[in-house]
Parts: sequence; structure tokens; C-alpha cells
Amino acid sequence: MRFLFVFLSIISLPLHADVLLKDIGVIGLMSHDIFAWDHKKEVNTENGRLDLSTIFDWENGSRWEKGGNPKNGENAPVYTITMDLVDFYTSERKSYGDIIARENTVKKFHAMIKESFSRITGLNFPVKGQKGMVTNVEQAALRGLHDILPGRVQLFRGVIFKDFALTNFLLARLRLNDQELNQVIPFFDGDYAPEYQKIRIPFRRGTINLKEIDAAFIEKFSPYRQEDMLRELKEVANGQKALSRVFFMKHIFDLVSKGICSEGNQWMPEDIACE
Repeated sequence: MRFLFVFLSIISLPLHADVLLKDIGVIGLMSHDIFAWDHKKEVNTENGRLDLSTIFDWENGSRWEKGGNPKNGENAPVYTITMDLVDFYTSERKSYGDIIARENTVKKFHAMIKESFSRITGLNFPVKGQKGMVTNVEQAALRGLHDILPGRVQLFRGVIFKDFALTNFLLARLRLNDQELNQVIPFFDGDYAPEYQKIRIPFRRGTINLKEIDAAFIEKFSPYRQEDMLRELKEVANGQKALSRVFFMKHIFDLVSKGICSEGNQWMPEDIACE
């Protein structure tokens, strides 16, 4: 009986780490720091490095106090992480000046990514940087992870409503507190939350469907299909496959490996080797 109890205990262990709402903010900001997509020219205008250029270099650095790229204010988790880093930079700047303050802020950002990356992807964080520019195939793979985006999240504060849709543009710049950031969100299930399939855009008629937008990008800029990506993520949800074994995860790992490469970038930690 003791053997049976131990066996049942082992098979009942969770197959993945709990993903927290703050992980969505961290990885969302990470994606903005690597990719800024020019829809007309169909090119990436970011530098592919995790140097917080999305905050400090956007519009020649004129918007850093507001969070840089306006996309960093399109949902509450990303906006909260962005402004937490802005606050950290502002504090460091008073003590150490602009250059060291940004270097320290980048290091803090990397530490946040390392933690969130493993929870969301099931992969170990790369220990070495990878030379070369990020690719559209890697961007397509990252879009494949939009399955994890929660539609609604809880608020823990003295307000009338207790939850809200992350797609609600009226609350996109809500600064979340620690309890809200640390709430566990639903894991991958093989589909997008309904809220992302009918997103209302301010001052425009109609809605947009993130799932359809991602599907078109994935099909055009990679050899993959969104339906195949979501099917494997459904297998993960059913306990049939480890997340780290999903076929497009290699591209996610390569993406982050390139993102931490310090070669030719003054803001990146120099102790990260690039190969």
C-alpha cells in the first residue's frame, strides 16, 4: 500500500509550474523589446536585444517617463511591469546617473525574464547569448504562445468590481498591485481566450480578432500553421506532452538567446558570452 501511495503521489504532481499574471507582463514587455512590427513595410524595427530600447530609445528617448513605446501601455500587466522598471530607473538615476541606472535596470529586467521565461515555456533560461538577428519565424513562434493570455483577471482592492477583461482599453493603464500580479492564471489549453477574439479598439467601429491576426502572420512568415501549434498546446493541457517538447519551442529558446547577446550593445551585461 505504501508503494501505491508513493506512486499515486508522483503521478499527481503538477506537470508544469503555475504561471502568474506578472509573467504575462514580463514576457509581453520582452516581446516588445525584441519586436516592433512595421505593418506596411513588414519589417521588425526593433534591435532584437533585451536592452529596454522599447522604453528608453523610443522616439529618441523622449517618452521613457511614459513607458516608451505606446504598445507598452496596451494592457495592465505589461504597463505595470513597464512602469515598475521606469520607477526603478528613476531611483537609480538619482544615485548613479543615466548610464549606470540603465545598465542596472536592464539587469533587473533580465532577472525578471529569467524567472518568467521558465514558468511560461518550461525551458531552462539560456546561459549563453547567440549571435545573429531575431527572425520572423521566431516572432511567429512567440505569437504561438498567445494561447496563455488570460481573458479576465482578478482585482484585490477596495473597488466595486472584482475582475476585469485585460482587453478593456479603459483599464489598460491600471497599475496592478503585488497580490494582483502574483495571481495564478489558466495554463495553455489549445485556444485563445474569447476576449482576444473580439477586441474593441477605442474610437473605431467593430472589433479585431487576435487569433486570426496571429494565424495570418504565422502562415505568412513561418513554415508553420497556428492550428498545429494550438493542437500541441492542447496536448500539453491534457498531459500528453511536456511543454518543453512542443515543436516550436526551439525558436523561443533561440529568440531569447539572441536577445541576451551583449555583442555590440553598450547596455547589455558584458558577462554574457555570445556564440
